[in-house]
Amino acid sequence: MRKLDQKILLQCSADWKKTPGYIKTSSGQYGRTTILPAMFDDHSSLPMNSTRSLLVGGATWRQLFTTAGHQQLLAGVGASNIIPEDIKIALMGFAFPNKEQHITEIKMQIGDQKLGRINLEQMLLYKKPALVFADGYLLDEKQGFELYGNVKGPIPVHNNNDAYTGLWQYIIPIGAAYYKTVDKVLGNCGAAITTT
Repeated sequence: MRKLDQKILLQCSADWKKTPGYIKTSSGQYGRTTILPAMFDDHSSLPMNSTRSLLVGGATWRQLFTTAGHQQLLAGVGASNIIPEDIKIALMGFAFPNKEQHITEIKMQIGDQKLGRINLEQMLLYKKPALVFADGYLLDEKQGFELYGNVKGPIPVHNNNDAYTGLWQYIIPIGAAYYKTVDKVLGNCGAAITTT
């Protein structure tokens, strides 16, 4: 993570002509925070902010899957699945803190770079599984990002008071997000992040 952090700090400083301010920034500095759900769309191409219905996860990493098979899991929130302008993300991996893990494989596309499939079934052996990359990836502002995966069926039908079909899964990016101006990450918790 340290190597990826140094790499992204150099790129932020060069691209934005500012110095790092980390969590508390002042004039002439850029900042760093956690990777926020509002920076992404979910598997249904809905922004993962407070405009997304609580019935499908709201402003969280939690998603309700209603179909099995190969599908988009996460994508950049901007048009054409891009990372928002003035945001850069140091992606070190993904956590899958699900009691029942239904995602069996993933693959990613970052800009024009396609990465091969990764099988996740070994994670069933661990209590709190995560996939950590050896070197990590830099998701640059205005760069496309798509995470695809296979969701193992069958999809359960719940017949209690709130009868619904689906299964819940958390897919949480591990790493940090860097912002050019603090205004990008201010506002109410769960609020949308502007893409331009």
